[in-house]
Amino acid sequence: MERFKMVDSNEERNFMYFGPSLPTNQSDESAMEEFCRSSVTTIWHYHGGCTVGKVVDGDFRVMGVNSLRVVDGSTFSCLSGTNPQATTMMKGKSKQRQNNIITS
Repeated sequence: MERFKMVDSNEERNFMYFGPSLPTNQSDESAMEEFCRSSVTTIWHYHGGCTVGKVVDGDFRVMGVNSLRVVDGSTFSCLSGTNPQATTMMKGKSKQRQNNIITS
């Protein structure tokens, strides 16, 4: 993995970051928007797009739709301190047990 490292400002070898740098002026909303548009890719763990209370209720039922729940990272209002896959799986299992849902 050494070939992926570079010398940083502290003269230490660290992994390279491939992507745009944060804008120097982070209070510049248009620069931050452009940074987000150019850096958000499928390698990141998305979360927060399926807002609880607006898209799903507190029991993860899709509002206005019968018999459909969304239990995935899109329902998280904040990211857990671990890989979101484990949190998502446990949340789904919890909902299965609470509602006696049987899956094969």
